[in-house]
Amino acid sequence: MGRKLIAREYKLLLDSQIFSQAPNLEVANAFWAQRIRQIVRIADPKAGPFNGDGWRLIRFWDTPNRDLSYNDLTLRTRQDTKSDFAASGVRQATLKLRMPDQFIVATARLAKPEDEEAGNVETKFEEDIGPLEVLARPPDEQPKVVTPLKLSTRNRFSLSSGIDLTPNGPLDRFDQVLALFPGVAELVCVSPGQSDLNLVGGPLIHEYVFKGSEVALVEGAKAKFTLSIWCFDAPLNQPDVAEMSFVVKTDNGKMSGRVARQAYNLFINFQENLSEIIDQDHTSKTSLALPDRASR
Repeated sequence: MGRKLIAREYKLLLDSQIFSQAPNLEVANAFWAQRIRQIVRIADPKAGPFNGDGWRLIRFWDTPNRDLSYNDLTLRTRQDTKSDFAASGVRQATLKLRMPDQFIVATARLAKPEDEEAGNVETKFEEDIGPLEVLARPPDEQPKVVTPLKLSTRNRFSLSSGIDLTPNGPLDRFDQVLALFPGVAELVCVSPGQSDLNLVGGPLIHEYVFKGSEVALVEGAKAKFTLSIWCFDAPLNQPDVAEMSFVVKTDNGKMSGRVARQAYNLFINFQENLSEIIDQDHTSKTSLALPDRASR
């Protein structure tokens, strides 16, 4: 039967140039007051701004031939830090399968069953919702995002499994990925002689994350908002990626039509009201963070 859907996450990629260097909670809440509050107050006039922030070091990995991303997989390492981005604490590796087919994703298994049963792996089955858009490549021109006249959504399903790495635990070869996530063997076709392929990393990402804002929906549901801002290579650079998102949890895998409709309308309103600051060149932040992003 597969897994039950635990949440739906609505994601909108913004023009990162609207944010200054080294964003902070004050900057995030100024953006909320100027651009977001007027959209969400229709659903919840009492919705407040962000009240928490965090900092993370992130990097995405793949083989030189992109064996993971070609098969709808992404591998990410992430580490929580203090505001100075000094590496500390536990580093977590997360493998995600994301594609439009709900049943393929719901029935997949990435990590070892015994690790999941023991609670050593955090596994999530969610729906990722973004604007309906495609990345077109006109002849002799740079790729550009094309959207329909009637705004809508692009829905994909994701299964992610995250596991903590040991302090000195390496994750730089494909066979180490297979050891942590043996389900990859059923999704990626490589010959036995290729199983020791080295992994290559994308840019080192300094992530600023702002959370804590909730918008009350019908039937007691809530939309929980997050603003994520990425700076590649150095934390004080002009931001390279900005994304506004909100998550609505399901009720044991189900969501009523009223809740789904209100969340859908809210997301369409975001697209309409923020149209001039939506990223017009890219369709996802992950695609910008993969190895060799310059060729994408």
